[in-house]
Amino acid sequence: MRGVEKLRKIVTPKLLFVLLILVAIVAAVGFWFYVRYDPGSSSVCATCHNMVPFVADISKTPHRGVSCAECHSLDFPRWLWVQVVENPTPQQIAQRYATTMYGQCLNCHPPASFPQLNIHKAHAALAEKLRDCTLCHNPHDPQAISAGCQTCHEIDKVLNTHMAFHTYAWSEVDMGRYEVCQECHSPWARWYAPVGPDCIVGAGKGVPCIGCHGPRAMPFSPAQFIDCARCHGR
Repeated sequence: MRGVEKLRKIVTPKLLFVLLILVAIVAAVGFWFYVRYDPGSSSVCATCHNMVPFVADISKTPHRGVSCAECHSLDFPRWLWVQVVENPTPQQIAQRYATTMYGQCLNCHPPASFPQLNIHKAHAALAEKLRDCTLCHNPHDPQAISAGCQTCHEIDKVLNTHMAFHTYAWSEVDMGRYEVCQECHSPWARWYAPVGPDCIVGAGKGVPCIGCHGPRAMPFSPAQFIDCARCHGR
């Protein structure tokens, strides 16, 4: 009995509380390292999140060997505060992660490694200012541009601007260089803009482009939208 009483004096409620805190800290640190460094740790995320569509998408990309925590870093105290106090919507969380993800992207993709494409040069300053690569790229499908250009660029203005290229073409035609149309409207052109089937039939019959479109009588319509990356992705 004396031993029990002596133990009670040593193991006070305050000591028990401190021990519980230490156990919780050790468990949290162990959980963090497991999630952060275990290649199969994405299964932990699946305990709360439906990961099926994301796993299926990312498994087909170069990011298939990356765990969720490699990009979605877990800051447990901050996470607890946000969830309990702020309780944000999924949309708000996604917007916040877009900014956080910018730094995560640069950890593996430094600017020096970017492909030297015109489209990158034009958008690099914007991405750096907004700190958001996901404006164009979906990390779960990094090989494709996830956002259409018309998300930011008004399509009617883009078409009108591009149709203005014909001012240059007409100036060349006026000098007798009728093959100028082929610089854009032939399969072997550097900047290929497809034409309608009636144009192909006419060209096959020997009718030059100016035979229908000149002298500036027939409009170049209907204008069709094609993949911007066909030219701007080079």
